[in-house]
Amino acid sequence: MLSILVDILTPSRCAACGTPVSCREHHLCSECAGRIAPLPPGCPVCSAPLDDGPCPVCGERRWYLDRHITVSEYRGVMKKMLHGFKFLRLRGLSVILGGLAVKELTGRGIRPDLVTWIPMNKKKKWERGFNQSELIARHISKKLGYPCAPLLAERSKTATQRELGLRDRFLNALGRYEILPGADLRGHAVLLLDDIFTTGATINECARILRSAGAHKVFSITMARADIKRLDKFQFMS
Repeated sequence: MLSILVDILTPSRCAACGTPVSCREHHLCSECAGRIAPLPPGCPVCSAPLDDGPCPVCGERRWYLDRHITVSEYRGVMKKMLHGFKFLRLRGLSVILGGLAVKELTGRGIRPDLVTWIPMNKKKKWERGFNQSELIARHISKKLGYPCAPLLAERSKTATQRELGLRDRFLNALGRYEILPGADLRGHAVLLLDDIFTTGATINECARILRSAGAHKVFSITMARADIKRLDKFQFMS
């Protein structure tokens, strides 16, 4: 009865196709949910697409993650979900996204001691009202029973990654984050959560900092993998 009342007072629609949905569906209809395609097989370390030769993401650089998993491509239903989640503030989508992450993690046998997320600077978090990666991480923690806590902070006055080319993304990520005071990770395996993986610069830098704080292993998971080729135009401009 409560859900019926909520649907009457605050009707919601599917974030992907706009079809009216119940609040119990968390902004995604069953038809669109069935269109989320799993990521094709790729690099066993970072999930990047592979051609001939070394992995284009982790093969020729210092990689601090023991294993990275990406759920799906950044297109179609997944792209619309993440857009609605971040910019339309459809917080209920954290349940859908978190559920997809839980399915991937349990299927890969990853069992961390602690779950955390890529931080967001205070100004940006205040403007949005929440950190989308934190909400997904907390859902994973709740469903799998792993402790969840903030471990990292983003330094103020850093440039956004969105408008940077391939080379500048790696440079901008250096020194962008810091470990929170009092975080002692000696002997711990940490799972790091972010929403979108493009070059891996951000998540790899955060993994480096977690290891410097004593983390024994660092795993990571992102909801979507963006096409790294789309950065070519920014690389040309930089």
